[in-house]
Amino acid sequence: MHEIVLIRHGEAAKSPTDGDPGLTALGHQQAEQLADHLNARYPGGQGVRLMSSPKSRARQTAEPVASLWQKPLEPLNDVIEIPSPEGISLAQRGDWIQAFLMSSWGDLTATQHAWRNGIISALKSIESRPAQTTSPVETTLVFCHFMVINAVIAEIRQDMRIAQFRPDYTSQTRLSLDDDVLTIVELGQERHAPHPIQ
Repeated sequence: MHEIVLIRHGEAAKSPTDGDPGLTALGHQQAEQLADHLNARYPGGQGVRLMSSPKSRARQTAEPVASLWQKPLEPLNDVIEIPSPEGISLAQRGDWIQAFLMSSWGDLTATQHAWRNGIISALKSIESRPAQTTSPVETTLVFCHFMVINAVIAEIRQDMRIAQFRPDYTSQTRLSLDDDVLTIVELGQERHAPHPIQ
């Protein structure tokens, strides 16, 4: 059995024009606190692999713990945030996401279906991906995004609702991977106050 932990990035800067915003000052603080928490749970990062979405907000959330443990942060490009439909500008994306949360996974475009399938395939193949370490890996931390986490939970539950729950910034959703089967162990901390999805 392999443990996979989906970690949502810290608070990201809001921008209608920047397609890859980084973390806010608060987001950087959250990432530092996360590193301390992870080090308490996995002392020295023994047996832990670090993987991240290519987006700046995910990578910046992972960097403090990667630096603390002196471990490489490996790219996992499949866990990028959901692509917008054709014709939706960056300025319109926030409104589109909020409306999309009230719809169904059955409403995805072909591109979005490929995105969701790619996430599940990537997570199921984590154990077989060559790691940049010679030590045995028992846990993989995957730094990713709100919609990625909800897509995975919906797939495991076979539930068509888009919003399965609202993972807070730097929340940790724990899964187990056993013989190509993903199982939910524990949902991450949920944020009940509304906030923009970045």
